[in-house]
Amino acid sequence: MSHNVSVPATPGLKVKSEAIAKSKTLALLEIVLVYAAIQGIGILWRSTEIVQWEKQNLGWSYTGMVFFVGIPALVLWLTRRNWADYGVSLAQSPTNLDIGLKAFLVSLIPYVFGMGGVYLLKLNINKIGGVFMALISLISLAVMIWVMNRQKPVKSGRRNLISILLMLLVPIVVALAMGKLSVVIVSTVVWQFVLSGFGEEFVVRGYMQSRLNQAFGRPMRLFGIQFGAGLFIASLVFGLFHAFNTFDAAVGLSSLAWGWALWTFVGGLFFGVIREKTGTLLAPGIAHGLPDAVGEALAKVFGLSLM
Repeated sequence: MSHNVSVPATPGLKVKSEAIAKSKTLALLEIVLVYAAIQGIGILWRSTEIVQWEKQNLGWSYTGMVFFVGIPALVLWLTRRNWADYGVSLAQSPTNLDIGLKAFLVSLIPYVFGMGGVYLLKLNINKIGGVFMALISLISLAVMIWVMNRQKPVKSGRRNLISILLMLLVPIVVALAMGKLSVVIVSTVVWQFVLSGFGEEFVVRGYMQSRLNQAFGRPMRLFGIQFGAGLFIASLVFGLFHAFNTFDAAVGLSSLAWGWALWTFVGGLFFGVIREKTGTLLAPGIAHGLPDAVGEALAKVFGLSLM
């Protein structure tokens, strides 16, 4: 004779499951609210005369980036969280400087071959050109994973630090030699490296990706890199940020750059895996800020547009 005996669910497991689900929901809600606040305040602020003056005289809005970085920074400060848990740390800085510099070199793959193809084929970067750039960026992602898996500890970062400073000076020296040095050129180097590079890395890879990792965990491991849903969600948000590159109600622009968004989604994965591998924002900040600073500044010197 067989007996069907129902086994009651363990109360402890049910409570734990509910707590995990609540933690994930709260993390996602927090990210959505911060994202909405950044976008909402950004759209309103871009229509002010202050931003128009900044763009006209400096080329970029410094106050806009203060709001962009300041909102998640305020969240961390008000909730008294450990900043190191969000990547704000100089731990293993010599090695991470080395990784950041190597990542800069690897990131030149989409800039040289991708942008070269976009210009030669006359592709729209906001449409099919963005898809082309995304495919090229996947190659740089694979190369960077290979590089990091062969990385050895570095004792001193002095040489790499000097190399980074010299590269930041390249567009300024070129502009000076061509008689085109201006406040906008210098401002582009500073804004792109410090505020755009490290600023965006703090917001997306530092705050968002880390916050999501806390809630969702990092259960997956591939090619020596531990990661989870946070890597993909943060990269998606990064892409959405750049979809608004062609949206500015102040000057009548209302389209979204979906091609640019796809490219930067893959770029987000590139910076995200570096963040996961190194544990801080130093390497992804360099990888993000250095090519943008040098590339954008040189583009302005030669009268080119990356959009």
